[in-house]
Amino acid sequence: MSTKYSLAREINTKVDTIVKSIMEEAKKEGKREGKREGKLEGKLECKLEGKLESYKEMAIRLLKQGYDIAAIANITGLSRTEIESLRNGC
Repeated sequence: MSTKYSLAREINTKVDTIVKSIMEEAKKEGKREGKREGKLEGKLECKLEGKLESYKEMAIRLLKQGYDIAAIANITGLSRTEIESLRNGC
């Protein structure tokens, strides 16, 4: 009986070790995936911010040239409110 108990305990210990190893690897993979996603999200956000700044700069130039706010909104895709706030800052 003690041999069966000993064997069962040994098997349980090995199974626990394997499960822990798999869980650790899954955690590591999750962290790697999270970092990849974070980097990609950061790059996309940076590109969007850059485009938004370009559109704002374009809107300011158009305002200085006397373009109508509706036309600027149509050209840049910025809202009338955004353009008006840019005009107030010119």
